Amino acid sequence: MLRFASTALALLLCVSSSLASTTIVDSTGALTRIPVPQSSFENGVVAVLTSPGTPSLFPTADGGIVLSSRGGVSIVSSPGATLAGVSSLSKGSGAAAAAAVSGSVILSGITESDLENGLDDTRHGQTLTAIFQQRLLQDGGEEEKVTLIIAVPESADDEAVWNDVNAIFETASIEFGRDVELQDLYNLSIEKVANQADAERVLQVASEAAQQVKMSTSNISSTIADVYTRSVSSEAAPTATAALLACDDSFARHHRAARAKLTSWKSRTGRDLTVDNFGTAASQLLKRSMESFDRDTISAAGIAGSVSSYRLQVRAKLEARIESAIRELFKIQVEILEKNTLKKFSAMLLRKHGKGTEGTEQFYNDNAAAIRSAAFAFDQAVEELEVPSLALTKSKVSQEMSNKLNTALLTFPDSPAARLKDMKQVQAAVSRKKQPTQRNVDIGIDLVAMIRPDGFGNLQGFGGYQLGGNNVIVGIHNDADEPSVIAQFGGKRPPFLRVQPKLKVDIEL
Repeated sequence: MLRFASTALALLLCVSSSLASTTIVDSTGALTRIPVPQSSFENGVVAVLTSPGTPSLFPTADGGIVLSSRGGVSIVSSPGATLAGVSSLSKGSGAAAAAAVSGSVILSGITESDLENGLDDTRHGQTLTAIFQQRLLQDGGEEEKVTLIIAVPESADDEAVWNDVNAIFETASIEFGRDVELQDLYNLSIEKVANQADAERVLQVASEAAQQVKMSTSNISSTIADVYTRSVSSEAAPTATAALLACDDSFARHHRAARAKLTSWKSRTGRDLTVDNFGTAASQLLKRSMESFDRDTISAAGIAGSVSSYRLQVRAKLEARIESAIRELFKIQVEILEKNTLKKFSAMLLRKHGKGTEGTEQFYNDNAAAIRSAAFAFDQAVEELEVPSLALTKSKVSQEMSNKLNTALLTFPDSPAARLKDMKQVQAAVSRKKQPTQRNVDIGIDLVAMIRPDGFGNLQGFGGYQLGGNNVIVGIHNDADEPSVIAQFGGKRPPFLRVQPKLKVDIEL
């Protein structure tokens, strides 16, 4: 009979224990959804938040959210956030759900190393952030204050801990746009826990405070499950602050990458060299940077209001900076090609100089092919620089180059290089020893005239007549309205008629 009574008593204790402990969310983050009668919560609810991997003197949750009873007071145990996990519980969703239905919250598991650099960047800071965000999200302004107890080691600085908690709350309130203080929603208490007696004392203080808070729900387990589900679903949607930070971070990364590439190109142009396949490379750089930015900030585009507008502003700023650098590089490389083309063309004219055809019709006809060849080579080089998406094409620069080549041909006989070569030829002729010859003096006149009527350079021709040692050359070029020609004359139109007489005296002694 005694053995039967003992067996019955053991069975009763086992049943009582199973009824007093209910798992709402298991260690994997899955909901069990076991309803708990309201009669179990008449004396208040205390949330005990432990830190996974850290020994605790308070009731633990074995990796999930567990509801139990102690002295008539309901205890909701939940693990806090971690810095390494990826589950919802490790992000603090379980702690936020447990705190949402409790009149008192105990945060335990804080060590001395956690306090060295402040709580903000620790696992406990993430837990507090989740708790405050959930409270700010559901608070309607008439909720009762919740007692928040921070259990710390004996060596902790209470004022420093209070400042850390307050700073975390201020960050959360700013993110949600709420003008509320920590003391408006919580009665914060810093308690030092070194042994089991201290833990019992803190738990007793929390239980007494929880009994003073009136519960606003009829089924605590269902409320925990609902809050937990909403918290998990909201993790996929970024907050406004997170979206803004994502835009700034993406802008900084892609602008830094584009700037590195553009800097290498500028270094090459600084040595008077062009960038191989610049047009294709620049187009790909711009396209890749913008597509990567759009992919990184696509979540911000779905947030209405100032976030989406801010994203568009940052995107436009990134695009403008890259485009500005590309336009500058295009201009510099065009100038390099123009300088090299004119230099080669002048060198070719200088090699031919001294054959006695300068200023004659034959001179201009012989070099017309050279102008076309130089212009064609310039066009081919500029084609590699074209960026059609930015309207950087060769049409305008090719026309300007053609005008510069024609001008170089017309002005070459009077150029310093040509005159220097003439002087050298004269000096060479004078220095040569000549045999005595019959004295003779030949006089000739060369007359070169250039007519420049109105037009944009689409008509050019030359005519000449030679009689003995006398030459007459008349040319016409309708480029008086060409902007580049006007710029050469200081903003004025060139003279309609330009006459250049030359007297030749050949004396043989």
